[in-house]
Amino acid sequence: MAGTEQRVTSEGRPVRPARELILLLAAAAALQAIAWVVVFEVLVAHKWGYVPSSKGDSSYYAFVGYKIVNSQWPYVDFPFEYPPLAALLFIIPPLRGTLGQYQQWFSAEMIAVGVLMAVVATAAAARMWQGLGRPLAAAAALGLVVVATGAIAVERFDGAVALVVALTVLFLVYRRPVLAGLTVGLGFSLKLMPIVLLPLVLIRARTRRQVVWALVATAAGCLIPFLPFVARDAAGVKSSLFGNQIGRGLQIESVAASPYLVAQILRPGAITVTIPLGGSLTVNGAGTWLVDQLAPLTVLVLLVIVYGAAWRSREALRAGPEGVPLVALAALVATLCGNKVLSPQHLLWLLPLVALCLVGRAALPRVSALLVLGAMVLTQVEYPGMYFRQMKLDPVPLAVIAARNAFLVAAFVVAAIAIFKLKSAAPESALAAVAAGGHPPSHPSVPSADEVPQPDPGVG
Repeated sequence: MAGTEQRVTSEGRPVRPARELILLLAAAAALQAIAWVVVFEVLVAHKWGYVPSSKGDSSYYAFVGYKIVNSQWPYVDFPFEYPPLAALLFIIPPLRGTLGQYQQWFSAEMIAVGVLMAVVATAAAARMWQGLGRPLAAAAALGLVVVATGAIAVERFDGAVALVVALTVLFLVYRRPVLAGLTVGLGFSLKLMPIVLLPLVLIRARTRRQVVWALVATAAGCLIPFLPFVARDAAGVKSSLFGNQIGRGLQIESVAASPYLVAQILRPGAITVTIPLGGSLTVNGAGTWLVDQLAPLTVLVLLVIVYGAAWRSREALRAGPEGVPLVALAALVATLCGNKVLSPQHLLWLLPLVALCLVGRAALPRVSALLVLGAMVLTQVEYPGMYFRQMKLDPVPLAVIAARNAFLVAAFVVAAIAIFKLKSAAPESALAAVAAGGHPPSHPSVPSADEVPQPDPGVG
């Protein structure tokens, strides 16, 4: 009887029982709690890696929050270097105490955001893979990557970007491209960079109608949060967001600076560093101005490589969800490798993607994720413990930074190759499903149910 048939996903797999899913999500939250105990009781207690302080970025967040609650407008009444949704995170902690108290409340907020990110990413894993093994492994991997990045996650709001990335993956895995597009748009209004995931959203969409609605949702998420501020002072928004960023030089930790760091190690005096007001350590040497100016083009070229490979493998990406975190990881690593600024907190954006790729079935995505994991550990080694030695161009921190960047470049290359090979792997995945007791693929001349546009697929 039809009423007794087991519910299946859009990929034809049985839907996971609600009780089992709840237990998986609870396990993810519990493993996050354990990870944060390790971060504070081992890393912070022994001053290994980043140690939170009220003198860090949270003091700037408190400054912004205080101005907002006192009826001052970002961009209009004072410069604000982040998109508008970031300001919402700064006014959640109480603002009537000391900076130390604000830092503690902000840390609690970011830990809560991190736990939610892990729950969302585990929900995506539970949809991607049957059984308990891989979803539980993903939950454990999410704890591992938190430990690998350390306590910097409680001092920066980039963990919220990781949540946006996890939500985007979840919606794509559930085949909700419009919700994924809206999330990407809101991510742009939070910290700009999630917009690089939009092509993945469009590739994963199954109908032209979904593509159009996904674009509309993305535009709404990008534009609506900005409208009140643009209406008051469009020039202030532009100068606050882009003026300082455009004027920044080649940051010492950026991938593009690595050849200069190696040159300095081999031939001391090859470069100098400066510290612009409110900026990061900037490398000065032969041709650095050109590398700096070419950074946007570099990012574009790397993204074209990623999405060119993804378009070639679009049938595999549309047939199953496992390629989604791989493409997202490659796109975000591309932005890190090509940009002229690579701050330690930027690696937080990759947390859910590294965890999901680590436990996947294919070998190359696991290798790419392991390389990023290694980069995370090296980042914690060099910052902030070696910061002042960087200023003096000490060879040791320069070598650590160059090694970290080499890991990121290798991760990008491996991920791009893995995406390119998704197409040839798609038929093998179908045969594996048959061997596992699933249904054989539809005859080539007869489209499957997923390939036939429905009369009213909706906008979700």
